[in-house]
Amino acid sequence: MNAHKFNRLLQSIRSDRQAVTEIYAEYFPKIVIHLTRRFGKLISAEDIAQETFLSLLTTKEFKPVEYPTTWLYHMADNKAIDKLRSQHKEVALTENQSVPFCLDNLILKEDVKKCFESLDRESQYILYLHIWEGYSHKEIAEIMLLSCGNVRTKVSRAYAQIKKML
Repeated sequence: MNAHKFNRLLQSIRSDRQAVTEIYAEYFPKIVIHLTRRFGKLISAEDIAQETFLSLLTTKEFKPVEYPTTWLYHMADNKAIDKLRSQHKEVALTENQSVPFCLDNLILKEDVKKCFESLDRESQYILYLHIWEGYSHKEIAEIMLLSCGNVRTKVSRAYAQIKKML
């Protein structure tokens, strides 16, 4: 859908049921796919996409949007990040608790498993997110509520420690 048509539909979204249907039909599947690729199983992509459209319906005034798909992706990403942050606060860990992650669930060769076990739990979880789940340092920082630099440092130190053992 081009930007002009999207903006026209967006302006009439609260009064015209057809506008809602048209935007929803065009963008809902795209948003679900985007969220699934970006956040994987950490969130329910369909729920976040629904929340994105709900916020469209409750917004009072819209500025013209130049790139509708990108704009909606950013809205959905922000909703997902808010959801992750709220979930993270609900399961906030004290200093004595370990990160909720089980090394036994990963299929690893014995030598790699020994190296991995030598790391502290937080480093194990960060490497798990980075290597197996494919998250970037920035995404891991958002998930774990750390700075990006802190995550980068922990990843490089973990790699160095594993390299020493091999």
